Amino acid sequence: MKDLLKNARENKSIRTRELAEITNIDQALISKFENGQRIPTEKQIKTLAAFLEIDLDTILVAWYKQKLLNRVDFNTQSIQAITEILKEKGIELKNNDKEIQMAAILSEIDNLKNKLSNL
Repeated sequence: MKDLLKNARENKSIRTRELAEITNIDQALISKFENGQRIPTEKQIKTLAAFLEIDLDTILVAWYKQKLLNRVDFNTQSIQAITEILKEKGIELKNNDKEIQMAAILSEIDNLKNKLSNL
């Protein structure tokens, strides 16, 4: 999500200060969004997406992903809980889809751990 925001802003050749004035979102917050230190509210992400011309579905998926990564400890039990929630909601994943998605999630977690260890 942070890269989507930063790249879109840079592609418009606009500074964070200018974006803050236009969107009425504090410049420090925008900077923190782009650095991955804060997660915008849903209203903020929609405002930024509209101005920066980012596909809303794409940015919302990235936003929800970031929120989940910050709130859920992805271990065997939490993954099972998520799987059960999906089943309860009538969303069945094929075994192959589950493996691919879990591998992607675990890969993302490893990437985040590596980034944190480099700070």
